[in-house]
Amino acid sequence: MKCHSSTVIADTRQRGFTLVEMLVALSIFAAIAAMGVGLLRSSIDTQDAVQGRLQAMGGVNRLRAVMANDLAQALPRATRGPSGEEVPAFIGTSTSFAFVHAGAGGAGAGPRPDIERVGYALMGGEWRRASQPMLDGTALGAGDRLIGDVNSAAVRYRSLDGSWSDTWSSGVNDQLPRAVEVRLTRRGRAPLTMLFLTAPTPPLPPGSEGETP
Repeated sequence: MKCHSSTVIADTRQRGFTLVEMLVALSIFAAIAAMGVGLLRSSIDTQDAVQGRLQAMGGVNRLRAVMANDLAQALPRATRGPSGEEVPAFIGTSTSFAFVHAGAGGAGAGPRPDIERVGYALMGGEWRRASQPMLDGTALGAGDRLIGDVNSAAVRYRSLDGSWSDTWSSGVNDQLPRAVEVRLTRRGRAPLTMLFLTAPTPPLPPGSEGETP
């Protein structure tokens, strides 16, 4: 009788999990795994969004830095076009502008002139920067993309007396605008408004104070 009781106890201990217990355990494990996958996907989506935002911010910061550097070194120096025609030192429309600036010698790996003519314009939904291979006798090309997804661009120019205009031409006195405002409207994002100061303008020659650009 005693031996039979020991056998029953041993059989009970070796019985293991029932089918119902296994199903419950698997259900719990599946629920935990599903929650883990959801958390992982949410984490990846958040990381992608953050990376995209950082890249966008980096692009805007690069855009600001390039334009600020160019405009801060603007020069009152007229040039000559491909046909020998005179090109004002600074000429701008409501969507683009071009000018001569200093400090170009160290911008590239090869030998380059100390000054160059550059232009900014909206082309094909992109805000682009172009430069001339030679200061005189050549034209601006298509340039390089600085920022994309641009629906429209609006540029204004501030004169020395504080007034704003949608166009600018340096004229015979090679007068530069005191500041340039660029407003870019991009798809799905808030408009980007940037204000840049140009290099200090040399004093006008005697007798020309009344002239305006």
